[in-house]
Amino acid sequence: MGTLTKVFIILLVVFSIAFTTMTISVVSQTTNWRDMAIQFQEHAQVADTNLRHMIASSAASLAAAKESVADRLDRINQLESQNQTSRNEVAQLRSELARAASEKSSSEAMNRGLLAQLRTAEAARAEYERQRNDLETRNIGLERRNVDLNDRVNELTAQVSVMLEQQRQFQQQINILRKTSDRLSRRSGRPSGRVAMEDPRGAGLPNVNALTPVATSAIRGHVLEVDGNLVTLSVGSADGVKKNMVFVVYRGDQYVGDVKVTLVEPNQSAGRTTTSKLAVQPGDEATDSIGLGSTRG
Repeated sequence: MGTLTKVFIILLVVFSIAFTTMTISVVSQTTNWRDMAIQFQEHAQVADTNLRHMIASSAASLAAAKESVADRLDRINQLESQNQTSRNEVAQLRSELARAASEKSSSEAMNRGLLAQLRTAEAARAEYERQRNDLETRNIGLERRNVDLNDRVNELTAQVSVMLEQQRQFQQQINILRKTSDRLSRRSGRPSGRVAMEDPRGAGLPNVNALTPVATSAIRGHVLEVDGNLVTLSVGSADGVKKNMVFVVYRGDQYVGDVKVTLVEPNQSAGRTTTSKLAVQPGDEATDSIGLGSTRG
């Protein structure tokens, strides 16, 4: 029951009492006023009792309303405390959200930098791949050219070997012819004729030098000792022998092999056999390259 309703009821009771009193006074001036006064008095007592009951009920209702208001105030205080706590949590969440947004921005900036570096690295890798492919292509071409050059070198080496063998054969034939000419000259009592030969340092070609040292005149000697492929000759630096000079060894009219000088002394020299058709033996004759192109005195 509301407070206004209770006040309205109280006013209504009061007006009822006043009206009853006026009614009693009016009736008392008329007939039967005593009975009516008693009746109205009884009504007044009943109304007073009801009023008392209503006042007590209103007081109880007011006390209950006060308790309800107190409970509601406590609830309001609790809600306000919870609201403050929620505000604090919201403020904390907003702070965390701002920090997360800042971290997100930093992460995005770092991600953009990493993407730029990745693009640069990818471009560098693509350039490296292109250069590697170019190098592989060039390497394949160079390998093919190398194979072709090796084939050409092998072919030229074979030709050089054939020409060297032909040269040795020609030298052997010249040596045989010179010996034959010397024997015929001695038998006939006439001096042997001398044939001018081309300069061995260039074989008649200008600005061409021999690969091995050569003497200005023929150097002839013979083999003193043989130890495996080591050969000792009877000529040395006093005869014009130089290191790396090549001597042709022959036995009579037969070609034996070549000896390359590695050690030179005044009266003898030593070297290793580079080419041999027969086994070199002590007593075999030896002459340098220029000695094969001139006559023996």
